[in-house]
Amino acid sequence: MQENTMNSIQRRNILFLWSGQIISATGDAIYQLTLIWLILDITGSPIATGLVAMCAYLPAMLFGLFAGVLSDRFSRMGLMISSNLSQALTVIIIPILLFYNYSNILVIGILAFVRASFSTLFPPAFNAFIPTIVDKQHLVRVNSIFATSAQLAYLIGPAAAGILLGIISLPYMFVIDSGSFVIAVLLFGFVIKPSATPKSRPEKHSNLRQLKKGLSFVFSNPALRQLMVLTTINNIFIMGPAIVGTPILVRNALNGTASQYAFVESGLALGMLIGTAVVYKYGHRLNSGRLLLLGMIIDGITYSLFYFAGSVTFVMVFIVIHALGIPFIIVSRTTIIQRHSPNHYHGRLFSMVHLSVVGITALSSALTGILASFMDIRVVFLFFGLAAASCGFVGFFKPELKSMT
Repeated sequence: MQENTMNSIQRRNILFLWSGQIISATGDAIYQLTLIWLILDITGSPIATGLVAMCAYLPAMLFGLFAGVLSDRFSRMGLMISSNLSQALTVIIIPILLFYNYSNILVIGILAFVRASFSTLFPPAFNAFIPTIVDKQHLVRVNSIFATSAQLAYLIGPAAAGILLGIISLPYMFVIDSGSFVIAVLLFGFVIKPSATPKSRPEKHSNLRQLKKGLSFVFSNPALRQLMVLTTINNIFIMGPAIVGTPILVRNALNGTASQYAFVESGLALGMLIGTAVVYKYGHRLNSGRLLLLGMIIDGITYSLFYFAGSVTFVMVFIVIHALGIPFIIVSRTTIIQRHSPNHYHGRLFSMVHLSVVGITALSSALTGILASFMDIRVVFLFFGLAAASCGFVGFFKPELKSMT
């Protein structure tokens, strides 16, 4: 293999992984949009919506770290397939209940919790699997390629939902999500798995000991420790408005429709896709630490601009601008971990990232729903956005983090 090119097996693996990801992520996009709108439509309550959203993200906080231990101990591809099939079986129960006019919010919240519990297995296993099939010099571009699968999915999924909601009812959206996981599993079956090497064989220690070793590794590395802390704090202010605040803004504050909310979510994906193209083109020339911190600043400042939202059109335009900085964070953070830690730690480290993003989303969603019940959601966007941007500014005073390649 030439130094700067990937061989045919690597390209084949990337193609099937990317295809599986874009299909399942499209289902995810439809599911997340449909679940939040369904609860908001049934109850009209920001608090209830925030609590159900919390149920959908709480498993990452409860089980996320142990999912990372599992991905460092067992077959990462096996965990990815198990995660997808389990989610498919769980989510299909929701439309069955709705078809029989059973719309108990507690039951739907429990099913959302169970689905999310299975989903915690996927991200650490997937991100740890990537460095086993490509060389280090390709990681920035390969991570950018995989980032586009989610962004295209969140462009296609909500747009398709916006159209489909005018033709079919909400329950069928959950059926589509379930089917997307099954198709992804079939595509993953074509991936040629790497042979285990002495460096990549799973550790045989107890789960608790492995978890402690992973945490010790992070806390002994100043840059990785700072990365995890800033990611956690940043997402307290970012994720709640993204998941709960946006539908409340569109539906309650601006009197928008489900289709309009779907197109707002597509605008988010469009902005992320453009941002990813920038990272793909220039990211390998830039310092990953600085790129990460710049993304946090852009992410927060543009969020605060939603304070001035007076129409759904305003939201559609500014969501694209806001999303430009998100890939700066995601791609650079993933690359930093892959480059600056041994592969046998990757599952645990990515589970920590998953905890600090998706797990914190549970708290942030509940907090956003509560605040939105007694103040204008636009005020929440203003203060949360400024607080999120401050994380990036603080990071520039941390030389270990900002200098990471």
